[in-house]
Amino acid sequence: MVKKSLTTGFTGDVTPEKGVTARTRTAAARVKDEAGMVAAHAVDHPAATGSAIAAVGLLGLAVGYMLGISSASRSRRGYY
Repeated sequence: MVKKSLTTGFTGDVTPEKGVTARTRTAAARVKDEAGMVAAHAVDHPAATGSAIAAVGLLGLAVGYMLGISSASRSRRGYY
């Protein structure tokens, strides 16, 4: 068997990976790219970022309050 030099280079075809592993790698790379874009936008527009975070926080507070009110027992509501 003849040893090939490592400087020769690769001349074969690479078959694309198929399956769950390849899809997972692709999805992870896309999420990483998207997170980088969001971070860059947040740095470029700090006022808009702060406003968006405040709006989402208030929305979460309102949803949590409504869920808390709806899960309270009916007998206790009359005493407030």
